[in-house]
Amino acid sequence: MNKNKKIKTYILISINLTILYLLVCFLFYKNNLNKFKEYINSENYIEANNILTNKHLNLINTLKLKNTCNDILNEHLDQLNNNYLSNNISQESLLLKLTTLENLNLNTTQTTTIKKNLPLISSSNEAYSKAVSLFNDKNYEESLNSFNEISSFYPNYSEILDYKKQCIDVLKSEIFNKVNNLIENNAFSEAITIIEDSLKKLDYNIELLNKLEEIKKLRMNYLEEYSEDSINSNANSAQAMSSFYNKLDSSTINTFDIDSKTDKLVFVNISEQKTYIYTGNSNNWQLEKEFVCSTGIENKETPIGIFEVQTRAPWFFASKYGQGGKYYVQFMGNYLFHSIPFAEDQETILDETLGEPASHGCIRLDTEDAKWLYDNVLDGSKIIIY
Repeated sequence: MNKNKKIKTYILISINLTILYLLVCFLFYKNNLNKFKEYINSENYIEANNILTNKHLNLINTLKLKNTCNDILNEHLDQLNNNYLSNNISQESLLLKLTTLENLNLNTTQTTTIKKNLPLISSSNEAYSKAVSLFNDKNYEESLNSFNEISSFYPNYSEILDYKKQCIDVLKSEIFNKVNNLIENNAFSEAITIIEDSLKKLDYNIELLNKLEEIKKLRMNYLEEYSEDSINSNANSAQAMSSFYNKLDSSTINTFDIDSKTDKLVFVNISEQKTYIYTGNSNNWQLEKEFVCSTGIENKETPIGIFEVQTRAPWFFASKYGQGGKYYVQFMGNYLFHSIPFAEDQETILDETLGEPASHGCIRLDTEDAKWLYDNVLDGSKIIIY
């Protein structure tokens, strides 16, 4: 009798413990489910994922929770898609949320369906097919353009990055071959233009950027050598120029007995790409203005020497180059100080470059600076250029 009573007691205790365990599991399940729903609705996807990957979940909770959570996820995905279709969120924002869910393994088949139907992904599919075909045909420039049209949300985007790198490596090699040939012929400005035009499409490749700086230094060294060679070979101004070549600046200008027919003296320093305007008279010059300028590129260098302002006009247009300049001041033949270049309409700026050689031999200034020189530096004013 006592034995049967003990058995019954054990059975009753076991039943109660089982019921208690199931009750605890249910409460644990409900608590986790409520948290998961809260995190999903607030788009705190990381915490939602932590609920599902909690190592303390029991087997019953794991199976039931994951099934129920999938339903919650699908409801959330429906809401996200409706928000996009109602223009409450952007396509990019929706893709970011979907990608985050995928990366956390919180995706369902519905995630893939929504992404596949988005314009960014469908257009990326077309761009991908075109880009790979062009790549296989070794049309690397157009291939790279097509790869650049592919959204970063595109599946396996790392593969796109690898393709782009291969395109860039080939194009970069071609560019290096071109610019090295140009450098051998002292065509530095053309080499610089080629690199600058390529930088954006080649993702501002660091090797191209370094090459650009190298060529700019080579161009400036070339112009300095051009200045020195010109002074040494120019019989008309060699003696006068050589006395202050590479010595003339604001601290020394009053030690050379430099005079001018007016109270203005202009000094253009090619190596600095600067134009300095002094006011005063011999051995009493004071710096009045300092302008950034652009002198001639190689093989179209600005003349070196000592000149005088000859004449001026508010506008000229050179049909040969398809461009003109405002407020020109002539110092020798067709060589002028003038504004940055404008189209024939006198409104459209064709090139804003200053601070580096860019002209066909003239000295370009900012338009306001050109006007100041035009208004204030009179005919007969001395100009020194080297």
